[in-house]
Amino acid sequence: MTLTAILIGHEPLAAECGQQWLSAGHGLAAVVTRHDTVRQWAHDAGLTVVDDPNALIENDIRADWLFSIANLDMLPGAILDLAAEGAVNFHDGPLPRYAGLNAPVWAIANGEQDHGVTWHLMEARADHGDILVQRDVAIAPDDTAFTLNAK
Repeated sequence: MTLTAILIGHEPLAAECGQQWLSAGHGLAAVVTRHDTVRQWAHDAGLTVVDDPNALIENDIRADWLFSIANLDMLPGAILDLAAEGAVNFHDGPLPRYAGLNAPVWAIANGEQDHGVTWHLMEARADHGDILVQRDVAIAPDDTAFTLNAK
């Protein structure tokens, strides 16, 4: 079954995930980004690109799913409601333990031995909503927030 999604993200990870979605045979109704690399990828793929999520409402762009990946902006309910099946966020830490910003930095600062990422349904409150998938990774003694994020 072919599904459509709206992709919101401001780092190259968003483009990587968007490409995987397209490669699986699905479609992207629009890409919301302020990042030049993501914007260029979307243009090259022939996708609709906007800078502001409110443009989705103004242009009545809807999809089955909304993916928020490498996006620090809170999305209002009117944006989340554009996705018929739901909105999913990628969080760079294990929820609920490391909610909020800079989760890899805090994990290293707190001397954690492992870290992880979480995909969860989005709600009005940040980093809440049902957890769909979590993946753990070990923190090496020489890891930095940058290398931990790359894992």
